[in-house]
Amino acid sequence: MDFLDKKEEKFFDYLEFFGLKEPPFSLTPDPNYFFPASTHIKVIEVFKYGFLKKEGFMILTGEPGLGKTLLIKLILKNLPENFEKIFLLTPTLSPYELILSISQKLNLISEKESISKEILLNLLQKYLENLEKEGKTLLIIIDEAQNLPLETLEELRLLSNFETEKNKLIQFFLAGQPLLTEKLKSYQLYQLAQRITIWENLAPFNKNETGEYVRFRLAKAGHPIITFERNFEKLLYEFTKGIPRLINKLMDRTLLVAFAERSQKIKKKHLKIARNSFPDEVFPVKSKKKFWRLIKGLRWIASG
Repeated sequence: MDFLDKKEEKFFDYLEFFGLKEPPFSLTPDPNYFFPASTHIKVIEVFKYGFLKKEGFMILTGEPGLGKTLLIKLILKNLPENFEKIFLLTPTLSPYELILSISQKLNLISEKESISKEILLNLLQKYLENLEKEGKTLLIIIDEAQNLPLETLEELRLLSNFETEKNKLIQFFLAGQPLLTEKLKSYQLYQLAQRITIWENLAPFNKNETGEYVRFRLAKAGHPIITFERNFEKLLYEFTKGIPRLINKLMDRTLLVAFAERSQKIKKKHLKIARNSFPDEVFPVKSKKKFWRLIKGLRWIASG
């Protein structure tokens, strides 16, 4: 117990040392720490417009770690109350399992009931018609949608046929990694691709935004007594390529390295030590110099 108390005491020493109230680089998606980069603001505005226009299919893609889940939270937080929202957290579902899961989440059937697909679709249609009379729309959100089988993606297209002369009765918001793009561009899903009205791809931060992101999160976490060595942010961008999750991982470790030296000036050597504490697979190529040394080495081996 004493050991745990000492660890907790050291943790608060670490925060106090840097003038922080809480850890600034947590990996948990926290809307309070949303950094308003220009590309992220644009994506939010585009999707808000799509929801209000009742577009049928909307897609958000991006590499892992760019903050897609946080953006989804922010977009949905500001939607009007006339949306009935359900989340699908197990996108490996078969077409039947998909419809079954939707029906259960809408309380059309109990979890123990076993009903044919045809009956489920009839129940869903009646539910959607009643929802439309109330002036509401069903919104189905699927995160990690790259894991959806092709036949289940096609089933989503068929479900989008629930509509009136003026409105779609179901809106789909799919977020996923680049594999989702590959699937949606496949020949089997060309009809679905034609129905996608909004398709945004999330980009990493640029060099300037990387530095601004770090300072933004530090300021949110307290009143930091921190300065940075010249070109620190340039090296941070080189290591992380502007990917928020990697910035958080590396900055959290870098602050611990600096704290161990009792340095409130965060130096490039602290960043390098932190970077080298992770496996190479976690981060992109360390630097251009290392990359070209690697290429030259491979060429030398090939020529030998």
